[in-house]
Amino acid sequence: MNPVLVALATKRLTQLAVEDELTRPVREWIDRWAGDAPEFSFRDRVATLTSCSACMSVWMGAGILLAGRCSLGRLAIRVLAASASALAIDAVLERLER
Repeated sequence: MNPVLVALATKRLTQLAVEDELTRPVREWIDRWAGDAPEFSFRDRVATLTSCSACMSVWMGAGILLAGRCSLGRLAIRVLAASASALAIDAVLERLER
C-alpha cells in the first residue's frame, strides 16, 4: 500500500472521528458517559481519545493498515485519501484568496 495514501487516509479518518460535525453527537455522548470519571480511568482515557488527534491517529493508522489487507479496505483507503486531498486543496485555495 502506498504510504502517501495511508497517511492521507489516516489523517482524514482521524479528522472525521475527532473534529467533524458528523461525529459530534458521538463525541458528546462519550463526554457525558465519561462524566466525572477519575483521571486516567478507562472512561477518562476514552473521552481523551475522542478529543486528541495525535492520540486517535495512532489507532486510526492501525485500522487503515489492517484495512489495506482486503480489497474493500483498499477502496475505503482511496476514498479517505481523496477526501483528505480535496480538503487540503480547499484549504490552500482559501489561503490564496485572502
